[in-house]
Amino acid sequence: MSRIVLTLVALFVVSQLIGMYTGSVILKDFHENPYVSSLMVTSETTSLANAVFFMIYVIVGAALMVFLIRKFGLHMIVFRIMEFFLISTASSIVFYSVLRIFFGYEASTFGGIMLGLSLASAKMFMPALKNSAAVLATSGVGVIFGVSLAPLPVIIFLLLLSIYDYISVFKTKHMVEMAEFIVKKDLAFTITSKAVVEGKERRLDLGTGDLIAPIILEVSVMAAIPSATIFVFAGALVSLTVFLLLVWKKKMVLPALPPLVFGMLIFLLLGMVLGFY
Repeated sequence: MSRIVLTLVALFVVSQLIGMYTGSVILKDFHENPYVSSLMVTSETTSLANAVFFMIYVIVGAALMVFLIRKFGLHMIVFRIMEFFLISTASSIVFYSVLRIFFGYEASTFGGIMLGLSLASAKMFMPALKNSAAVLATSGVGVIFGVSLAPLPVIIFLLLLSIYDYISVFKTKHMVEMAEFIVKKDLAFTITSKAVVEGKERRLDLGTGDLIAPIILEVSVMAAIPSATIFVFAGALVSLTVFLLLVWKKKMVLPALPPLVFGMLIFLLLGMVLGFY
């Protein structure tokens, strides 16, 4: 297996482990810490309408991103501000969960926010922090949605997201346009693996959305059926590895969410059939 693929798989695994750990802490502190409880993006956790709502949110967000790229593509300050906001807010949740090992709610909350701001600031001057920042930020984002939605709305949301991913890559192709811009500007909206292969530098990128989606389902089932979490993780890992090997071999752009979601659901059903939950 290519070292480039192995690196991306390793980064994916790290993001999932961090997400699951962070999710376990957030779920435990959810009703006791006002800062944590304010992270919930909806109070109707079981409503299937949320799947449609968040899908619309994703579409509007993508349309806005494409507009900004075409309108302000040469003015990187717009995208650096977006990157700073995402990294600082999302990673603070992860830092909070780590600090909770040693400190109380208030100290962990303050420390998490400060560390999140520090990481976002450091990324602005140290591009090499891109992968680390992306992994921590995506872990935090995944946890936010995971604690906010029950498993069924999450599954419907991910199925809709998979359809959208296919359309945006093969039909409208705006996802390819976004990816090319993000890769060119080295923004922390992808994780990247590079290596010299046969005298030429090659790279492979994986969008942060492909890291977030499994974390959402992992954290969501963790709250409802803890034993199912490992099956979701295993399904995501197997399907992602096969996907990356295919992309590397074919040297083409493919949507990652359809195989990822398919793999997670197959393994989720497998765990049920085997009687683990």
